[in-house]
Amino acid sequence: MISKVVLFFKKFRYRFLIFLAVLGPGLITAIADNDAGGVATYTVAAAAYGMASQFLIIPETILLAVTQEIGARIAIITRKGLGDLIRERYGVKISLFIFILYFVTNQGVILQNISGLKASIMLFKMPWQISLILICLLLIVTVIKFDYKKLQRLFLIMIFFYLAYLFSAILSNPNWKQAMYDSFIIPRDKSLLTNLTFWFSRIAVLGTTITAWGQFFVHSYIIDKKLTPSHLNEEKIEIYLGAFITNFFSWMIAIAVSFTLFANNVKATDAYSAALAMTPFAGEMATMLFATGLFGASILGVTIVPLATAYVFSEMFGYEGSLDSDFRKGRLFYTFFIVQIIIGLLITLFPQTSLFKLTIYADFLNGAMLPVIFYFLIKFSEDEEIMGKYVSKGFASIFIKFSGSLITFAVLISFIGKFLHII
Repeated sequence: MISKVVLFFKKFRYRFLIFLAVLGPGLITAIADNDAGGVATYTVAAAAYGMASQFLIIPETILLAVTQEIGARIAIITRKGLGDLIRERYGVKISLFIFILYFVTNQGVILQNISGLKASIMLFKMPWQISLILICLLLIVTVIKFDYKKLQRLFLIMIFFYLAYLFSAILSNPNWKQAMYDSFIIPRDKSLLTNLTFWFSRIAVLGTTITAWGQFFVHSYIIDKKLTPSHLNEEKIEIYLGAFITNFFSWMIAIAVSFTLFANNVKATDAYSAALAMTPFAGEMATMLFATGLFGASILGVTIVPLATAYVFSEMFGYEGSLDSDFRKGRLFYTFFIVQIIIGLLITLFPQTSLFKLTIYADFLNGAMLPVIFYFLIKFSEDEEIMGKYVSKGFASIFIKFSGSLITFAVLISFIGKFLHII
């Protein structure tokens, strides 16, 4: 009996050490989906619709886990990024079109994150212009000087900033039963189900939870980490854990806003105004906690999103792109990373820059891109020529196809609503 227990713990220890070895790509990619733009989107949506803004969060979490797992499996088996596969299978013209759309969307997300960083600095009552410039320069130098392992440790540490949202939610004194009913079952206000503005907002929430850049980034990051097929099971666990944690924190953000601002009919245009408006209802501590979470989310987003674009640029056009390459060897990769941050920084330094419309529209565009990304994931993951025995089948394949069809329908309805000025 004792020998069996010892053997069990030895196997568990071995598996746990392997899990720690693969830890990074799935967890970091999923958590980074809750960047400053994500925080702003959750905040604006929750201030407008309360916990109904988190309606369908359970299937959304499953979809995030399924798509990230498929992407990770493709990357591990093929040893190629999603950009590489698109270029090889569909040619340069399609690659260029996808990249332009991807670049425009990501530049909007980067601008969201730098604006979020500005907002968090202002909430801490610091001089935001010089602080913003210095932090962005520090991030650029850090990415250039650090190798893959050092950067991953930094990314994992930044995740702890999100715990601030848990405490901020608790301080909002929520009705947990009501929150679970509205988000896990169905909104109590049934009129929202036929409200196109609500669904436009809901697609934006989906677009910041399951991002186009996240699908590309998880491929590239796994290749940089050099995972092999022997790591598939542990990587799947890590991805599922990441999907759960990221939507747990998004739920906490929605709770903090719903039971302070929405409950008192206070509208928010961005995370900054929401944090300030919380003070009368939940106290100064809740506001500072919200600001702390926003700071961590912004730092993660400002670093990872431009890296995701730089990875795709390198893959689609055949350039060296790795965090283990020095600046001289990966000059174009790092230059692309730097240029995106500088563009976002220059725009944000103008005081008139607002996150509000940018937030909703950038994340809606992210949501609108998902069916395109899902198409490539389905095509590659079901191709026996490149996946062999690791092809997608069963629940994962059916679920992603069904979700892609549903999202496409919702996007089309929302576009028509915008065109006809119904939304």
